[in-house]
Amino acid sequence: MITVIAGVNGAGKSSIAGKALRKEGGEYFNPDEVARLLMNENSSLIQHDANAKAWKMGYGQLNDAISQNLDYSFETTLGGNSITECLLNAIQQGIQVRVFYCGLISVELHIERVKSRVLLGGHDIPKEMIHKRFTTSMHNMMRLLPGCYQVNVYDNSAPLTKGKPEIKKLFCIKKGVFEIYETNMPNWAKPLAAKAIKASQKTQT
Repeated sequence: MITVIAGVNGAGKSSIAGKALRKEGGEYFNPDEVARLLMNENSSLIQHDANAKAWKMGYGQLNDAISQNLDYSFETTLGGNSITECLLNAIQQGIQVRVFYCGLISVELHIERVKSRVLLGGHDIPKEMIHKRFTTSMHNMMRLLPGCYQVNVYDNSAPLTKGKPEIKKLFCIKKGVFEIYETNMPNWAKPLAAKAIKASQKTQT
């Protein structure tokens, strides 16, 4: 099974899904963590190059896992086409793909959360890149959803409480069965929910 922890920068995917996975004894490839390790090992390496190396490592591991039919877990914004195409290829091969997708109510909140992360020592992401990913990440998730074994969607827009996220699980679709947990669906998630409902109806017919 391929496990994907996805969402635009600032959504809190590492803090939510990543920590939960590790709490259960699992491990996953976090490109931000790998980039930091690479920079610690090589002081001349700049952030951009470290990010590129980490992405290349993760992409290679994903391809290896798919070709060898191995379990693999990783984090991604789903902002580009390469990883999306890789996952679609895995689905076509009959490999189970499950996604934990985290989102926020607006692109402005994503930018604000990234700024807060920078103040705590995290790396910055250009505003224009966040704006672009806010659109492309959702587009790619819409493409993936119908073929996934399981998709869990979360909203992390509520203010942090004592530094911790107040996450809302919005809905889940697993093996074609749709379950909704939040009737007041945020606007950003409505297209995904509609896609999930449509996918579940196709499974039942």
